[in-house]
Amino acid sequence: MSVIDLNSMAEAQAADRQEINERLQRLREEVSDHCYQCGKCTSGCEAHKLLELEPHRIVALLKKGLIDELVNSDIIWTCMSCFKCKERCPQKVAPVNILFALKNLAVASGKQIPGDFTAMLQSAMEKGLIQDVQQVNTRAGETRTREQMGLSPCSKPEDPEKFQMTIMTVAMEKV
Repeated sequence: MSVIDLNSMAEAQAADRQEINERLQRLREEVSDHCYQCGKCTSGCEAHKLLELEPHRIVALLKKGLIDELVNSDIIWTCMSCFKCKERCPQKVAPVNILFALKNLAVASGKQIPGDFTAMLQSAMEKGLIQDVQQVNTRAGETRTREQMGLSPCSKPEDPEKFQMTIMTVAMEKV
């Protein structure tokens, strides 16, 4: 007997859940079986505040085996990868790792990646940075550079082709 999500009538995909658990176990973390839905991950989630991402609910759906529902959802792409959910979890579940695995499954199954993420990846591949280094305005209305704020300068890769090859190699590795 399998679990069915009554909202979407999606059935559980036990094989996909097993694949995600295997990927995450390779990262030496036991994932969803230890989550008791305390919500600490969601309470610290930056994307929850802006985009209503609820990491504890994603873990709950994973526990039920509703992988297809998650892989086809745009909500998995809203994670800001701040790792607060991993830090806050008393059971060391790491919803961020689950989201990475779901994104990998989405890409592997041919799902369309949202446009903003494609543009961000393209910028990182071309420049070595997601966006150009910018100046900031202080509360006093002054414009400051990184150096003026005591931050180290951001450097672009010395060998862009080698950088791109490294990124592609890492992206092709099975986690």
